[in-house]
Amino acid sequence: MAPAADVAPSASPDAVLLERAALGDHAAFALLVERHGPSLYRYARRLLPSAQDAEDAVQDALTAAWLGAEGYRGEAGVRTWLFGIQTNCVRRAARRRAHVPSPVDDPDQGPAADRAAPGDDPVERLLATDLRAALDRALLDLPGPQRAVWLLVEVEGLSYADAAHALRTSHAAVRGALERARHTLSRRFAAWR
Repeated sequence: MAPAADVAPSASPDAVLLERAALGDHAAFALLVERHGPSLYRYARRLLPSAQDAEDAVQDALTAAWLGAEGYRGEAGVRTWLFGIQTNCVRRAARRRAHVPSPVDDPDQGPAADRAAPGDDPVERLLATDLRAALDRALLDLPGPQRAVWLLVEVEGLSYADAAHALRTSHAAVRGALERARHTLSRRFAAWR
């Protein structure tokens, strides 16, 4: 078996890429960004009021990850570690924006609009868009911690333990917040069944 240094970067595990990034390997870090950037953006976009806020928070998180790569201790997976950094950046962005009113995103340009494929049946596309818009509104109505837990577990596929690590909370708190979020969303979407 070849030593880690001889492994092609695209086949390297995240921890090896982060180790290389800590040594200044820009290509290794770029691969981590390529692997996890879309998930970090999707998470931030559902927690912040605008696409620009989400982009800024992701940029802040990736900058913090690059600068803090040497401090990665391996207590959780790199993806979980990145979501932890992203959570902190989202919280800072939300605090900054707490007192600044922001315009509501155009529903035709927001997160729901980017899901419909151009060749879909118009009725199916309309229903999917309506359902997606309803989900976006329902998620916005969830308290921040419940929304964050639901997104990490249900959308990003993190385990309860990894979500707890990313949010710096307990496994029990994640389980409880997720149960409350599921219950609330289930009630909201009873008519869609």
